Amino acid sequence: MLKVSAHNTFERIGGSSLGGGTLWGLLSLLTPVNEFDEMLALSGTGDNAEVDMLVGDIYGSDYLKVGLKSTTIASTFGKVARKARERGNDHGPLKGFNPQDISQSLLFAISNNIGQITYLQAQLHDLQHIYFGGSFIRGKILSLDVAFLILGHTITMNTLSYAIKFWSKGTKQAYFLRHEGYLGAIGAFLRHQPSE
Repeated sequence: MLKVSAHNTFERIGGSSLGGGTLWGLLSLLTPVNEFDEMLALSGTGDNAEVDMLVGDIYGSDYLKVGLKSTTIASTFGKVARKARERGNDHGPLKGFNPQDISQSLLFAISNNIGQITYLQAQLHDLQHIYFGGSFIRGKILSLDVAFLILGHTITMNTLSYAIKFWSKGTKQAYFLRHEGYLGAIGAFLRHQPSE
């Protein structure tokens, strides 16, 4: 995470080991797909409520006393242990769960975590604007016969936006760089330009 104060004035203020690589690694272990873009597409067809424990699962409805909707995630993968126990756990804890649901759950977990950490860093450093970039939110254009479909980052961007809005109580919002997938390459290029 970088704090940019002016042109050529920036500093690293934090980061997290939980990100796109974590998502890719865990989903490589837990689902049959190996490509990152396939994982993002898979998460778009899942239902995280099949594996995540939601506020509604605990309270039966919204918990408005503290501002939580029934669909808010209370515990990522919180239903897995109970469902595995109900089945007798004969075939491992994730047998019988859909890869799409697992993918969506992990994508939400990591995106929400990144959003919360980013918001806290913004608060700590008194920053008003939060920008996201990098390959974790990149989109990919896939050709499907004559039509084109953009897959990948919409769910991630929505989740990051929600996290920033939720934790800031609506006082901040997430912004996204247009050519987000090339951020690292552009930085490396600019850093190693010959000085004139």
